[in-house]
Amino acid sequence: MDRLNSILFIVGLSLSKVAIFLLIPSAYAFISETQGAIEFLATSMLSSVLAFLFMRPGTKINLDFKTRDIFLITLIIWIFDCVFSALPFYFILHCSYTNAFFETMSGLTTFGGTVFTDLDSLPHSILLWRSMLQWIGGVGFVVIAVAILPKLNVGGMKLFQSENSEKNKETPKTTTLAKNIIIVYLIATFCCFSCYMFCGMGVFDSICHAFTTVATGGFSTHNASMASFSNDAQWVCITFMVIGSLPFMLFAKCAKRKSLSYLVTNQQVTGYLKFILFTGCILSFYLFLKNNFSLSDSIRIGFFNIISVITTSGYALGDWSSWGALPSMILLFILPLGGCTGGTSGGIKYFRIQIISILFKRQCKELLHPLAIIPQTYNGHQINDSIIRSVVAFFLSYVFVLMASSLLIAIDNIDIMVAITSSMSAISNVGPAYGSPEVIAATYDQLPTLTKWILSADMLCGRLEILTVMVLLLPRIWNLTEK
Repeated sequence: MDRLNSILFIVGLSLSKVAIFLLIPSAYAFISETQGAIEFLATSMLSSVLAFLFMRPGTKINLDFKTRDIFLITLIIWIFDCVFSALPFYFILHCSYTNAFFETMSGLTTFGGTVFTDLDSLPHSILLWRSMLQWIGGVGFVVIAVAILPKLNVGGMKLFQSENSEKNKETPKTTTLAKNIIIVYLIATFCCFSCYMFCGMGVFDSICHAFTTVATGGFSTHNASMASFSNDAQWVCITFMVIGSLPFMLFAKCAKRKSLSYLVTNQQVTGYLKFILFTGCILSFYLFLKNNFSLSDSIRIGFFNIISVITTSGYALGDWSSWGALPSMILLFILPLGGCTGGTSGGIKYFRIQIISILFKRQCKELLHPLAIIPQTYNGHQINDSIIRSVVAFFLSYVFVLMASSLLIAIDNIDIMVAITSSMSAISNVGPAYGSPEVIAATYDQLPTLTKWILSADMLCGRLEILTVMVLLLPRIWNLTEK
């Protein structure tokens, strides 16, 4: 019972923070005399009441959690926050709760797909809340990815446990890591906002797009997404999408040492940036030769879409389907990859691709030289069997969830390509899908109710690195005796 009370206390603490954030769009709606002030305030009060019940005074709290408790807490927090954060959509827009929950899950997981077809007509309080959801979800995931998942070795992330600490020193406490991440996140958001303002965006659009750009989420305040703004604003978006997808702890270490050496020597970062440059050049060159774009437009549009997809931002700029088969295939292949661990991007994460590449090269060398001893290192750290098993398990779980969700979506008689790519997009937290007019420009309004709930589950699984959720489905885990 003490353990249950402790779990509820943490969940209540998270809900209390949601209640505070809900007051911001409520105050904005009240000051600007737009719709939503009462609805946001009522949702905040409801969240506060439940948070108080979970955190009731006098409850004995034990924060010495077992591993399974950490998995469970992470999942419950995300679900509870989504359940209550969806209420303003339900109350204000009078949409179904399915649509409200889908939009909220899309926001908090920074998936970026939306069920709303006319963003320009939505109340500004709702547009602000959508952007805030992505901003909150972005920083929340980075804290989880940097402070918690490496300790649990989810998907090989134990490689980064030592990367978050200084050499020859103990690993910093979780609170210290979280503080450093939030400071960097706030600075990046303010810089992005300032740059957008400098490029001619209005204050409201600058705030909302700064939230969703740094969070690599992709929610916009206009139907045309970033095409509504100037070329300069699009270049700002490109820059901060990349920044948001890089490890935030490395930025903190660079600032502390006043040197970029941590970034330029990091194997994950350099490989990731080279891959962006390579694929961006291919797409830009193709657009210039085959689609009658000017050279400057080809570079801007090509790199924007490559970066939007690979960082899992999902912003739209142009119609991919009209460019020919090659661009669509390139964007489809890079759709699940994602950015760097420790950034706000979703997806498989680039370091796992590099680990698999290292293992592939080693296997080829061993076939040629069976007696050779070939070391496996990554960023100066030994790749041991535990990390290899964890990475392989992640890939297998990714494929399993993709197949299972695609089959379940097919029950609704959905187009095969849409079933597969929308599942892949949801698991990777990207946004767009391919293959049918039912899903256009990352708008999921016309999909059946069951499909929306399946995709919502995919978003959550993908955002929490899949294994964090799947491990709780194993009955044996609840019988384990842990230290």
